[in-house]
Amino acid sequence: MYVQALLLLAIEIECIFSSVVLKPTGNQYVKSNLQLTCTDESVDYTQPEWISPSSNKIDTFQPSEEGANCDNAESCNAEFGRYCQNSFASCVNGFCACQQFGIDPCSCLASLNDCHMIRGNSENITTATLVGNDPLQYTSCESNIATDTEVHVIAMVYGIQSPVYTNVNVNILNRNMNTDKEVVLVLVSDRLVFWEVNIQNNETVDRLVQLSSYQDEDNLKVDHRQVNAIDKPKDAPYGIGDDAIHGGKTVDMMLYLEENYGHVSSFTATETANSWNITIDLARNTMMQNTNPTVVFTENLQPWQTKLTLAWLQNDEDYGTYTCRGKHSQNNLQILKREPIVVQVPHKQNLTFYEGGVIRCDVTGLPKPKVSWLFDGNFLNVSGQYDILEGGSLSISKVTIHEDGTFECRGDQVETGDTRAESIKVIIIHSVPEPPVIRIPEEDVGSYIAKIHINSTNAVEKFMGLHYIIYYNDQNLTTSSDNSVPELLSLTPSTLYDVHAVAVSMGGTSQESNHIKFTTKVEITTMQPTPRDIATSDVTVMMLRDVATSDVTMMMLRDVATSDVTVMMLRDVATSDVTVTEQVTEKPRSSSKKGIIAGCSIGAFIVFVLFIIFIIFIYQILRSRQKPDSIGDKHQVNELAETEPLAQDKECNTKTDAV
Repeated sequence: MYVQALLLLAIEIECIFSSVVLKPTGNQYVKSNLQLTCTDESVDYTQPEWISPSSNKIDTFQPSEEGANCDNAESCNAEFGRYCQNSFASCVNGFCACQQFGIDPCSCLASLNDCHMIRGNSENITTATLVGNDPLQYTSCESNIATDTEVHVIAMVYGIQSPVYTNVNVNILNRNMNTDKEVVLVLVSDRLVFWEVNIQNNETVDRLVQLSSYQDEDNLKVDHRQVNAIDKPKDAPYGIGDDAIHGGKTVDMMLYLEENYGHVSSFTATETANSWNITIDLARNTMMQNTNPTVVFTENLQPWQTKLTLAWLQNDEDYGTYTCRGKHSQNNLQILKREPIVVQVPHKQNLTFYEGGVIRCDVTGLPKPKVSWLFDGNFLNVSGQYDILEGGSLSISKVTIHEDGTFECRGDQVETGDTRAESIKVIIIHSVPEPPVIRIPEEDVGSYIAKIHINSTNAVEKFMGLHYIIYYNDQNLTTSSDNSVPELLSLTPSTLYDVHAVAVSMGGTSQESNHIKFTTKVEITTMQPTPRDIATSDVTVMMLRDVATSDVTMMMLRDVATSDVTVMMLRDVATSDVTVTEQVTEKPRSSSKKGIIAGCSIGAFIVFVLFIIFIIFIYQILRSRQKPDSIGDKHQVNELAETEPLAQDKECNTKTDAV
């Protein structure tokens, strides 16, 4: 009993530590091709088995048992031979043959889906150049199957003098005949290669794909305006064509490309090259259709590992739950149908300014893609004026000038990681404004001026640069949209005018408005009064003349301050009688008296100043007469001064008093 318990415990422990591992994991969306590996990691492993959705065991790959007459029936029993020495070859009925799916039994090269590899490059669309004109060993194929996508592969083992760039010159022909056909260029290398892609004639490549075990962010130089998308998938299989010599997995790579991008149209590989030239003619005859039957088989990679290959799935029963069964456990995987993302848009679309609009985009795929929109390379915040409709179109509630640019409709399959996007050039057009309605009230018409009243239903926000032009006879007036009552100036009196208006904006010129005719009023000639100086009693005369009747109305005004006469002469137009009015007004006296008093005061002051000056003048004359006339007199005066000083002082004092 104890022994049995221990055995059961050991089995349970072994089951715990044993497991079946699938790669890749999780649900897989498959368009046509998929490869899976199953590994039994238990201690006492066994060869895993694959079970189909219909619960049937999937058989291993069985190559044809017919003998392959290769190279003059070279026997596989010989220890030498071009093909029998590689790992693909085996002996079939005594002859050497390569025994792998997608491999030609004689050449041991990939032969898959109408792309049959050959050694050489006769009449191929791709050529390579090597420095020194050394001969190149090509491996290449071309397919004539018609598809919506042209996938062209260029592969080599290594580049020349890295990091010197290897040039790839791409020439695309007849794009105008197949505008909807996509072009995918695939660059494959076993080692790190620095690629420089030059696309001629301003053409574009829809997608550029790099497959290599060495990925570098700076090993690709290309004008990004000529490439819509660049992919560098990790862990994707790659091959250089002749896997028996260079290694790799060319068949797996071709299945991967067909699953994710499209059927391989051409494949050209060589060991190394300095430059490549490829010419892609989109008008070439590709009338064959892909009629490959569904292929489902397993391959034993190791005693504990089995690979499942699903190729060209076409029937619904091929999808469902696949099971890998090990010795002690099993693991399941859902294979779901996948349809690639298709984004259909017009390359150009017009939207009307200030109106609602829809940018058309139809996004399909399975699983259903998530749709997003970009404008000038930036994701749109889908709220407010933007809304994504069912199917993928973008609705805009009100178009502004900010929508004039490049939109991008993008579909993303989260489950598969697939992304597709198409660009739409949006052009904003402007509507032609409605014609305005004008009116001219009688009270707004004069002899030289008229006011125009403009009524318009045109919204300023809707019509950029909105303004009005008013035409009257042989003249016109431009007015802004916010001036609803413009004035016509410098008109001619007693003249008939015909007036109409138009509205003008960036969208164009409206039709003419209603026409209005009006006559300006008669002219009134006015002689401006000539003022007269009151002090000089000049006369002021005003004359008014009626233009229609030539009658004159005259007024004459005279200075009131000087008792001049004011005369007014009025002529009655109807009776031609003249009325003369005279008015005399006396000058106020108080003002004259004040003027006399002021004048007298100024005169008295002037007389006083002159009197003072006269006194000073007389004094100076008297002093000059008392001075000596000669030298002798001067000595006499000195003697008198010495003998009679007191008398002199007395005499001087007396003269001073007299003065």
